[in-house]
Amino acid sequence: MLRLTVSKSRCTGCRFCESVCTFSHHLKTQLENARIRIRQGVVEDPSHTLNVCRQCATCPPLDARPTSALTRDPETGILHLDGVLCPAGCDLCVEACPLGAIHHAMDGLTLCDLCGGDPECVKVCYTEALFVSEYRLTERGLGKRAAAAR
Repeated sequence: MLRLTVSKSRCTGCRFCESVCTFSHHLKTQLENARIRIRQGVVEDPSHTLNVCRQCATCPPLDARPTSALTRDPETGILHLDGVLCPAGCDLCVEACPLGAIHHAMDGLTLCDLCGGDPECVKVCYTEALFVSEYRLTERGLGKRAAAAR
């Protein structure tokens, strides 16, 4: 299974990853729709925080969801968020994510889908702060409901 890995010390805050993310999904460069978010706490601090779904092996939002809006593909391990199935104002998955990876975008909630396994953000990250790595998905990683249904 694939996951997006972040080397925080290498991030310069250029925001190329945000631009290519929103353009590849929406054909616009409105950073509010990016599935990866770069934040700098204060101007004097050169470090940046990258908020993006890292496809955690055990994903707390999967167990917090009241509907099937958030699912994990058992073949690829990639998490998918279907905004149409999200109950308005629910935000349980947003609160359950320890990384803050589920974002409010202009079109509703959004989550990194690894661009189907070939993330565009990794391709444009010239400092190599973003890269794809592999992990092994266990039954527990599918969420309690999916594991119980098997």
